[in-house]
Amino acid sequence: MLTTKGKYLYKDGKKFFYLADTCWGAFTSIEMPDWRYYLDTRKAEGFNTIQINILRQWDSSKPLAGREPFAIKEHEDGSYEYDFTKLNESYFDNAVKMLEEMQKRDMVPALVLLWSNFIPDNWIASYHAAKNNLMPFDQIKPYVTYVVNKFKEFHPIWFVSGDVGFTDNEKQDRKKAIEYYREVLNTAKEIDPEGIYTFHINGESHDLPEEFVKQVSFYSYQSGHGYAGQKTAYTIPLVLRKKQKYDGPIIDTELCYEGLTQMHSPEPKRYSAFDVRKAAWRAVLSGADAGLGYGSFGIWPWKDSSHPEQKLEQNFNVQLVPYDWRTCLTFRGAKDLGFLKSILDEYALDGLNPLNSNEDNAIRAAESENYVLIYLPTAGTLDFGNFGFSVNKCRVIDLQKRTILEGKVENNTLQMLPILEDELVIISKIHQIKLN
Repeated sequence: MLTTKGKYLYKDGKKFFYLADTCWGAFTSIEMPDWRYYLDTRKAEGFNTIQINILRQWDSSKPLAGREPFAIKEHEDGSYEYDFTKLNESYFDNAVKMLEEMQKRDMVPALVLLWSNFIPDNWIASYHAAKNNLMPFDQIKPYVTYVVNKFKEFHPIWFVSGDVGFTDNEKQDRKKAIEYYREVLNTAKEIDPEGIYTFHINGESHDLPEEFVKQVSFYSYQSGHGYAGQKTAYTIPLVLRKKQKYDGPIIDTELCYEGLTQMHSPEPKRYSAFDVRKAAWRAVLSGADAGLGYGSFGIWPWKDSSHPEQKLEQNFNVQLVPYDWRTCLTFRGAKDLGFLKSILDEYALDGLNPLNSNEDNAIRAAESENYVLIYLPTAGTLDFGNFGFSVNKCRVIDLQKRTILEGKVENNTLQMLPILEDELVIISKIHQIKLN
């Protein structure tokens, strides 16, 4: 069972670094043999959490036959209507069986209670697929009551919302979102008062109403998929710590998805493992060191080439072609994050404190009790004097190759090493560093 203390999560009294894969469409789209294989793969890579939408993911692949959470009426134009008063109990029974498989592997489910397409007047309503199936307000309590009772035995993390926006503008109504999600949160907490709660808010945002900030177990944000917004991986935790004085755990639960096209980029380009590493390391060294959420474009919507009838739903990413989920399991980004977790377990088990608060500095640094870690997104020289250090020895990890090199330091400057992409500099505070 998870608990929180200070800036971190704990499981059975031991520090728990949240490393989640994103599989929003799991309950609607995955057959059990594939689910077991997928879980075994992610478990071996170091993942301990899977992020799942309890209901149908609006921009995911079409569900398998019979895998709808409510009684449904489908229309010729591809739209559909749910009868929220009629739960499909076989759907939720199958979800229990899937969660039992996670439990066997000692993995934690992070379950979204109500995605934003089910509430009115949110930013997502402008997209065709999201215009279907707004949940009537009076159905929130019976629905949440049912699913929390159904799944609480698995001690999940409860995402109260999915991709919700709380900024009051012409695209969304802040008051309406607060009203709906207050009902979701209060209902869930009545049934599972000891549960772990957070909100999944829309990309590049840290706008969470104060009444919810006071009730969450940790702060979840997503640096997301916008080409120009990738620096929010580190600017958001800096804002939360410095300006909003948030002192609980912070997790970037939605890094840029590996294989997804970079939104609003000058030319079509998909996010690579390097892009994922860059966002991840800059997040954890800037205050979001309680964990990370990984995703790949083919697993979160569950693209399965053996089920061509499961075509991708119409959405704002409809022009982007996802990979088959089997291909996604070969992507190196997931293994890179497992490697990141192992590095933090070795050099920062006691936690990290950011050293540079300059939001314009792409090079991020943080210190643990015994070490200083510095991330360089582009390999090059590094003047340790810029951090107030006097260093004569350090180690450097080539993050692309996952190999350790001995750093060459001259006149307090790390010299160029034969590294093609990004690198992590590790300095022992006790034996190798002097603070000016």
